[in-house]
Parts: sequence; structure tokens; C-alpha cells
Amino acid sequence: MKRIAKIYFIPCLLALLVGCSNDQETEAPNTSPKQPPTINEPTNPTNPTNPSNPPSNSQQNNNNPKHTTLIQEIVSLAKVGTVKNCSFPASTTVIDEVMLYWGEPDQEDFVAGNRYFTFSSHGIVFGVNKGEQIFDVRSYSKEIQQITFDEVEKVLGKPNNVRSNSGDKIWVYNVNEKFQLKFVGSKSTIDHISVFYPAGAKNQMAG
Repeated sequence: MKRIAKIYFIPCLLALLVGCSNDQETEAPNTSPKQPPTINEPTNPTNPTNPSNPPSNSQQNNNNPKHTTLIQEIVSLAKVGTVKNCSFPASTTVIDEVMLYWGEPDQEDFVAGNRYFTFSSHGIVFGVNKGEQIFDVRSYSKEIQQITFDEVEKVLGKPNNVRSNSGDKIWVYNVNEKFQLKFVGSKSTIDHISVFYPAGAKNQMAG
């Protein structure tokens, strides 16, 4: 009886070892795609208004709550030199780093001696100086284009500067000593925003 048990045990043991060996051979390698660097947002980003002329709480309450939150997020990211869904801040990034992760741009333009690289699938345009440094990060996202200038003023107060360029009005907010935030559009709604690093711009642009 013991001999019969041994006969059945040995083939079962061999089958188990072969099965384990096959599982190890077919296991996929643990690889992951390249990910862009992360951005550390400044702490306490709530109520990022223009300190020179802050709006009242009643004015903010008249805004679409989602737009109010988005405007506050825009300002929070502008303080570190970037925009939503973009991990490449102005001043500390060169355009080659963007292309390493996002590939070649869809379009390249020359404006006032500087180059602008358009990445259409991301809704982002980068302004680059002669040293390849990014000094301007622009977002053309659809959610930003739902915001009105009136809503911006209710959250942030009056802009530090108002300009115009080719039919566009440009509201400029100095979010800190390093960066400016621009809201640009030809109608009541925003067309795009620009996080601008003046020290990196060889030629000052209007918008």
C-alpha cells in the first residue's frame, strides 16, 4: 500500500514543480512609463486675492462655486510658475525637458525674438528665450475658457495692470515677486491664461 502511495506522489510533485517554473517564465517585467516631474504647490492657497483691493465675501458668493475654486487653484499654481495639468514651471525648466516627456511640439512660432512651442493635445503653449529657458506657460483649457473676467475680479479683486494687444484685453496680477498671472480674452470670457516670468523674458511681450 505504501508503494502505491509513493507511485502517485512522485508524478504529482513533478507536475507541481513544472507548473511553478512556467509561472515564473511568463511573468511580465515590472516596467513603468516616464512620468513628468511633480510640482509642489505652496501651502495655504485659500483666498489668494489681490491684497491691494480684496473683494468682499458677498461678491465671491455670486460666482459659480466651481469657477471660484478653479480661479483659486490657478493662482496657487501660478505662484510656483505653472498651470493646471503641467509639471514644467517657468524659470526652472528648459524646453528640452518638456519634449523628453511630451514629444515634439505641434507648432513653433517666433514672436519678438522668442520662440513659442504649442502642445495641442495638452492645451499648453510655452514661451522660450534664447537660453532655452521657459519664461511663459500658457493654458488654453476648456474649463478656463468658461470663466468670465467679472468672476476673476470678484475672486481676486482689480488687476495690478490692464493692457490690450490685438483686440485682446489682458489683466495682470502680480501673484508674488517672481511671477505674474495674466488673464487674456477678447470677450467677456477668458481665452487663455499666462504664467509669466519677467526676469526670463529677453523681450517683454504684451500678453
